[in-house]
Order: sequence, then C-alpha cells, then structure tokens
Amino acid sequence: MKISIRNAEKEDIEGIMCVEHDSFHSNIAENADTFLERIETLPNGFLVMEINEEIAGYISSELWDYSENINIEKFKLGHSITETHKNDGKELYISSIGVLEKYRGRGYGNTLFSELVSRICSKYEISSIVLIVSENWHAAKRIYEKSGFHEIQIIKCFFDDDEKSDAIVMRKQI
Repeated sequence: MKISIRNAEKEDIEGIMCVEHDSFHSNIAENADTFLERIETLPNGFLVMEINEEIAGYISSELWDYSENINIEKFKLGHSITETHKNDGKELYISSIGVLEKYRGRGYGNTLFSELVSRICSKYEISSIVLIVSENWHAAKRIYEKSGFHEIQIIKCFFDDDEKSDAIVMRKQI
C-alpha cells in the first residue's frame, strides 16, 4: 500500500468532494467552490492523503488573527476564506478534515492533522490552533483532548444535521 501526503491541487477537487460527501451529512458538507478557494488562498494549508493513488483524506486550514473571543461567524459553513484568512495570522484554524469511511480507524486523520500542523508551524509563527467539533463526534473530541485541546466555547445548534447539534470550539496553545 502506497501512502503519500501532498498539497492539494485544483485537479483534486473531485476526490476531495468524494471524501467530503462520505464524511459529512449533506446539510453540513462544504461545496467545491469553497474548497477551490481554500486551495488557491493557502495552498500549503490544504493537504490530501493518497492511498494507492486514490484521495483517501484531506485537511484544510486558514490563518487567523488571534482573539480570545472568536466571532462565531468566522466558523460559518461555506464562508469565504478571503474574508477570514490573514497571511500573518498567528492562529491556525483547522477548517475541515475528512477521511473516506473505508480508511477510518487507522490513524490517517491524525496523520493528516500532525503533518499539516508540522508544515504550517515550520513556515509561519503560529501560537495556537483552533477548531470546531460537533458535540456528537465523540471520538474526534477525545483525540483533540488527548492532543491538548481545551473547550473554549459552545455554539448552539451550529450543525444543521438531523439533530441541529452544537459545535464545540476547541483551542490549543503552542
């Protein structure tokens, strides 16, 4: 099995969207235009994992100005990275991560996460990482907590899935 991680390219969008639709409820899945804008705006902040030349996972990110109190509008589904991203931002925002179901449970999401953080922190002066996770994604939340993330805010009824679940904003200082 050949596994590689590289910067995403616009030509990867079909594979990225397969992962997105396999990973998220249709009401909370991002659209292709949002991902294309992220690839264009911060190319080294959007990685894909290929397994035997199939896109098996992705992770996307933005750089934000650090703020103790984060404006929850910045997390909005489909937001334009051009409105939130700052090239000199000190906070890494993990905007999305997904792995095809057939590859889950093998640590590939954690590998993507670690690789992105390593690459971004070696190129930019990052002081913290922020992300959101659904209250229903217990396994993901446990992984983030084990990695040193702490809950800093709850956004009520953020995820428009079948249950209108809350989002948990988590942050880790570096």
